[in-house]
Amino acid sequence: MKTLIDKLFKGIGVLIALFLGAMIALMFMNVVLRYLFNKGFAWSEEIARICFINLVYLGSIEAARDNRHLLIDSLLLKLKPRSQKVVYIMIQACIIWLMGILTAGSWGLMKQNRYDRWVATGFPIYLVYLSGAILGIAIIVISIMNLVRLIVQKQPVAELISVPMGEQDDPGASAE
Repeated sequence: MKTLIDKLFKGIGVLIALFLGAMIALMFMNVVLRYLFNKGFAWSEEIARICFINLVYLGSIEAARDNRHLLIDSLLLKLKPRSQKVVYIMIQACIIWLMGILTAGSWGLMKQNRYDRWVATGFPIYLVYLSGAILGIAIIVISIMNLVRLIVQKQPVAELISVPMGEQDDPGASAE
């Protein structure tokens, strides 16, 4: 199961790279066309916007998986272990609640815009809101798994919020 999830997140990383590459290429092409020929493609701006939206949503899912989202852990780590657990559970509950609001809002906007299309590309607008719903559901699942790791598997909070050892930046490393 872990290898399947790792492959899924590797695929998300590839999608992020593709969206970023497409966004950079389209924006660069549009800048060059506007500078040299005083004309650009309107569709490239819409596609770049769609790429950016999906890039942010997918990056947020990856950040949530690795607990790299915004978390100020200095106060949390100074608490006693039992208090750490209580605060961590409250944090995860807030995340689940907020992602529930995001998912419900995205779902409502999907239904509301199901017949609308982007002007230049004709891309269905509801697919952008589908990305928001996927983000919300994915982070809810990640938060539930964090709670399972804390409560059922008895992992300490410090281990749950830390960056994996192989991925930490070494400030003392010199570039030789």
